[in-house]
Amino acid sequence: MSQQGRILSTVSLIHAINDGSVAVISILFPIFKELFHLSYTEVGIITGGGLFVTLVAQLLLGRLADGKNVNSFLLIGLLMTSLSLVLLTFSNAFITLIFLIFFMRFATSFFHPIGIGWISRTYKKGNLDWAMGIQSGSADLGAFLAILTTLSITQLTHWMVPLYGWAAVCLLGLLVSLVLTQQLKKEFVIVPKDPKKHTIKEMATDAFKRMKGIQILIPAFMISGASWGVIITYLPLLLNERTTLSLPVIGFLVALWAGVGSITSLSYGKIRSYIHRKKILVASYLTIGVLSLFLAIFTHIIILIGIMILLGIAVFLTYPALFSFVSEVTHESVEGWTFGLTFTFQTGGGTIILFLGGVLSDLFGIWMPFVLLGVLSLLFTMALLINYRKPFALPI
Repeated sequence: MSQQGRILSTVSLIHAINDGSVAVISILFPIFKELFHLSYTEVGIITGGGLFVTLVAQLLLGRLADGKNVNSFLLIGLLMTSLSLVLLTFSNAFITLIFLIFFMRFATSFFHPIGIGWISRTYKKGNLDWAMGIQSGSADLGAFLAILTTLSITQLTHWMVPLYGWAAVCLLGLLVSLVLTQQLKKEFVIVPKDPKKHTIKEMATDAFKRMKGIQILIPAFMISGASWGVIITYLPLLLNERTTLSLPVIGFLVALWAGVGSITSLSYGKIRSYIHRKKILVASYLTIGVLSLFLAIFTHIIILIGIMILLGIAVFLTYPALFSFVSEVTHESVEGWTFGLTFTFQTGGGTIILFLGGVLSDLFGIWMPFVLLGVLSLLFTMALLINYRKPFALPI
């Protein structure tokens, strides 16, 4: 296998395990809500607070990893994720649950700015859209498997069993990744960076300049991050409250969304060869907006299946498209820092909307997170159309 192939295989495997581990926790919230007597506001605090931890950690880790062995960072993150999943089985109340989920969120923060930055750097000169689609689709496949099996396993056994299972998967993935990366040349793993130490003011100035180059896409990262969080967290709660569907059926519907998303992401390179990225983003956010509003209204199983399929296509097309836009305007020496900044906005959007969704659900109903997501997506679609003739990303 080529050096590039080993990197793509390693990053894709770790991304699948990383997002699968996060999905296991998210899909268990109907169980957590009943087991620990959580309000929707407390669900919003846990999920939004967890994303805030991710926001800060990704920014710091992305900056720290530039110029160092990125593979070591990814493997450490995988090991910590396994430990965090085991520790979560010791949860016995709201306080322990929130503390342990925050630790798990820190552990899973290693991947995104570092792993995607590694792919960006490796494939910048060719097959960028294809590689971004493969690694993104692999993550969606991991989430799909976690969502599809977790509630069914929980109903047959105990809610701790999926956590132990994914902890073991993390360790297995760690061993496979070690085998895949032991033959990598140093220049593929470590990229020299400017050794100059920067002050906080200089870093803030640099961050502002980088974000100015992709300012049109900043709301896109926020809405895409919120889309994942709202659907995987609040949809099971909505269906559990407003329908008579069993937990395995609810898990199937959410898994259908992730499964279609996985196929879509894996096919992104082919889709991109026919459709421009700008058109992909406009169509995707329009679809997210309309269908999120539909989720607030319709609960019939046939309608839900159709919504989940279309949402799977729309939401998961945005991730590789956004990553590719950013990669094209980013120098290889600052991949981790730049993607750390973009993920700050992605997780920041999820943090705010998940927290507000919990509060609004207690005040008005569990349908409110979907109304919030739908309105924001439609407003952003209008903004994209207004700025359509402008470049969506400019080099620094």
